[in-house]
This record gives sequence, C-alpha cells and structure tokens, in this order.
Amino acid sequence: MSRKIIKFSAIDSTHSHALRLIGRRDISKYPDGCVLIADTQTIGVGRCHRRWVSPPGNLYTSILSPIPPSEDFCQLSLTIGCAARETIRHFLRESNFLRLHWPNDVYYGNRKICGILAASTDGWLIISVGINVNVSPDIGSAVSLKDILGDDVPKVPDVLDVLLKNVDDWLCLLRHVGFFRIRNYWLQNVNEISSRVVVRNGKESIVGIFCDLDERGRLVLEKEDGERLFISSGDLFVNSEIIMVSYE
Repeated sequence: MSRKIIKFSAIDSTHSHALRLIGRRDISKYPDGCVLIADTQTIGVGRCHRRWVSPPGNLYTSILSPIPPSEDFCQLSLTIGCAARETIRHFLRESNFLRLHWPNDVYYGNRKICGILAASTDGWLIISVGINVNVSPDIGSAVSLKDILGDDVPKVPDVLDVLLKNVDDWLCLLRHVGFFRIRNYWLQNVNEISSRVVVRNGKESIVGIFCDLDERGRLVLEKEDGERLFISSGDLFVNSEIIMVSYE
C-alpha cells in the first residue's frame, strides 16, 4: 500500500497528531493513509493515557489506514501485535524469548521492547507503535534491540520498513483468511496463558486463570468457581504487581 511518510524531528505525539489530522479532515489529502514518524516525542501517549517515554534513537510512529466499518477492533488490535512481534523477530538471531502480552505489547523475556496504541475513529485506523531500537527508557522494566544485539543494531528507518510491510501482510491475512490464524499465533506466543492473573477494569479487580482467547480476541478468564468471563478491556496484572498490558 502506498502511504505518504511524514517525518518530524520532534512532536508532542505522533498519535495525537494523527487524531488532529482526522479531526481537521486533513487526512483527506492522503486517501491511502499516511505514516507519521518522529525522532522524539515530548508528550508520548501510551495505553490508558499513560506517558510513553520517548528518548531519541527509537522508533515512534503512527500508521493511518482506512478501515471498513464492519471490522472487529479487538481482532485488529491483536493482528497489529502479530505484525509488531514479527518485525522485531526479523532482526533477532534468537526469538524464543520474544513474547506477546494481550492485547498487543511485545516483551523480550520479562522486559518490554514494544508498545502499541491502536484506535479507530471516523473510518480510520490509527496504529501507533513504539519500538525500543537503541535506547531502553529509564522507566519500569524495558529492553532495546541494542541491549540484545550489541553493535549489530538495525537503523530505525529499516525497522520502520519492516514494520510497514508486516502491518500490511497481517491485515491482509486477517481480511482474506480470517482471525483463526491470528488467534493461533497468539496462543503459541503469549506468556500468561494458563497463568493466574488479575484484571482490573476501573475499580473492579477480577482474579482468575487466563485460559484462552475467544474468536473475537477477548481474554477468557476462568474464576475459581469455574465461571468463564470474556474480557475485552482492562489492565492485566501478573502476581497483582506487574502491569503487563493495559487495554481500553
């Protein structure tokens, strides 16, 4: 797909700018979509309005694509997670430690290497991706490709090229083959499957076993009494302490 690439040395947030383009109808200049990329973000946006720390040297991008109104957003979100994992795997010699965290973050071992914020508005899909290429942000537990590969680290534009191809390939797979391939990929590569987790949605906390993903991509949580819940939003915790994923 042909998309206009728009580069910034610094911006508040590529995701925020994507929303502005749509809100002002400026996106009409790019009927096939566009790609926003920044060297750094001053107010990077993460899940549930959390700040995404954005030092120079990493990939910060928002991909805007037209979206049919019939598409399931939960499935789209999981599909983008697959594309992000495959992008990072492309540059690794060993990918066994590269794991997915529902609905679309990527970890290397127990350290976060990629975060994704997906949104759908006014017929447009916004895929905002941050990949730690050269720098591990000094916040929480993070890792970069440079930490893993040493001096053999790819250039940020090369990572973007691979990401764009994977996003198109995985969305094509979803639309022409179906969600079952994406679901199977997730179940093979997600860390918390069969683990005890805590899901917090607002003030409510639900404890159970992460036992499956359903056909829509919702987390299937089995409570102690055997009841199964199907959850499409919330924050996922392991051991009640570590935030692995937030999803709204």
